[in-house]
Amino acid sequence: MNASIKWFVSNPVAANLLMMLILVGGFFGAYGIGKEVFPSVSVNYITVNMPYPGAGPKEVEEQIVVRIEEAIYNLDGIKGL
Repeated sequence: MNASIKWFVSNPVAANLLMMLILVGGFFGAYGIGKEVFPSVSVNYITVNMPYPGAGPKEVEEQIVVRIEEAIYNLDGIKGL
């Protein structure tokens, strides 16, 4: 057995005090954590979904993707496509 385990077995008061210290520290630590129902999260991107059932990749690119890219190209804050 490890020496510290032997010491705690022979000193149950110290083991109980250590347990109480850990529980009290955990309580105060959990109490100090900030809790929010709806946390504020900064989102720096958007996702655009445009379903086009039955279309192939070339049709989707030509008729949807290129048009969306052209429409948002000159908007402020757009860093990349």
